[in-house]
Amino acid sequence: MQSWQTCALSGELIETPVISKVSGHIYEKRLIEKHIESTGTCPITGRPLNIEDLIEVKVSRVQKPRPVTATSIPSLLSLLQNEWDALLLEQFQLKQHLEQVRHELTHALYQHDAACRVIAKLIKERDQARIELSQLQHKLNHKIEVETNNAPEKLSSNYIAEIEENAIKLTNQRKAQRKQQSYFDQFPGPEILSNYDVKQQYQQTQGGTTLDTKDNYLLVGGQAGQIQLYSHEKLVYTAQEHRETITSVNFFTYDEHLRFLSSSQDGNLKLYQFISQSQEGQVTQTINVGQSVAGVAIHPLGYIAIIVTTNGVLAYYNLKNGLQLSRVTDFEGQCQFTSISVHPDGLLLAIGQADSQIKVWSIVKSQLLAQLDGQDGAVTNLSFSESGANLASSSSSEVNEWDLRRPGQFSKIYQGVKIGGLSYDPSGQFLAVGSNKTIHFFDVKKKQEFCKIESHRDLVTGIRFGQLSKNIYSCSVDKLVNIYGN
Repeated sequence: MQSWQTCALSGELIETPVISKVSGHIYEKRLIEKHIESTGTCPITGRPLNIEDLIEVKVSRVQKPRPVTATSIPSLLSLLQNEWDALLLEQFQLKQHLEQVRHELTHALYQHDAACRVIAKLIKERDQARIELSQLQHKLNHKIEVETNNAPEKLSSNYIAEIEENAIKLTNQRKAQRKQQSYFDQFPGPEILSNYDVKQQYQQTQGGTTLDTKDNYLLVGGQAGQIQLYSHEKLVYTAQEHRETITSVNFFTYDEHLRFLSSSQDGNLKLYQFISQSQEGQVTQTINVGQSVAGVAIHPLGYIAIIVTTNGVLAYYNLKNGLQLSRVTDFEGQCQFTSISVHPDGLLLAIGQADSQIKVWSIVKSQLLAQLDGQDGAVTNLSFSESGANLASSSSSEVNEWDLRRPGQFSKIYQGVKIGGLSYDPSGQFLAVGSNKTIHFFDVKKKQEFCKIESHRDLVTGIRFGQLSKNIYSCSVDKLVNIYGN
């Protein structure tokens, strides 16, 4: 009796069994199909048989026993070799698949990273657009146009009275301080200043043109209209409100908030407010001066800005409301103003000109008191000493010190090339001069240089002494802002 597991033709175990509808026998599918193709008859009965007469039987696969020959050592070695070859082939295929998956994963990660970068850039541009839109709306709401016809030539009597009263108070306060040796003892002497070195440095995106300090704050203006505010040795606020070079940055005060301004060759004066609690700043007002601003000085009252333009105009502004208080046009079109400094008492102004002259102007009387001649070249910087008795001036090639008690008399402090920043220390004992890459320090009484610091790579454009001269600040065309100290 034939077993259902064996083929009727070969008698061997069947891998793919089929049954004949003609004879009912079970065959190996490949064998019976070859027999039908060659004879067209049933191999058992001889009757005609077609492939359509075969029915495939669904049975579980039968594992063939190994032949007897597989039990010999050569056969076993051959089987092991075959198994090893199959294993290596499978391992090779797995490695190929792994490399393909890695490539696909790397491509997916790259696409994800690129998408994240694009999203981050879009978010940044969106936030910047929102900030600019907010600032633009703020500017439009606070823009103040100058009414030149309505500004008087002189300050009103109310302001003059306040200026005179404040001058008397400041003069008495300064005289009382200078009588006490303890006042000067709190400032570092030449020996200590000689040991000052760079203790903090900031890298800017624009070359610095001017700076100002107040308490722990440092304000720097740039060559392309940018201003940056630093506090406790870190950048806290940046603004790009001007289209041209910043000519002056100044802190001013009339309430508890931190306020400052910037002027530019574009003819605009920008007023800012910075809130230290939230570390946020904003433009509060824009004043259109109408001419390129050459310099700005803040009156000791704290809320009056005095500006000079390159066309010879002297103007006063109330920084509380942005209104023009006075506009002096005596020199308009006749000379080119280049710099300005206000006397510590707030009664006098020193105004530098492109033709090397210096005008000493009375704020209260609104008249010219003196005209100083002797500077070589345009007067680029002016600075009153703490006592108010001396005035330092600089051009691109020399620094002079004028004795205001003896009009017309001056001493040549320094001669050099590419002179930039200029500043007295708060005690009035020392004068700092920026020449090329170096800051020179001079003893005012001895008229001698006692030390110098070279820490910039280009022209030093601004120098300021901090409170009690504990720190010294400088900016330069080389885009570096330095803080010096022990």
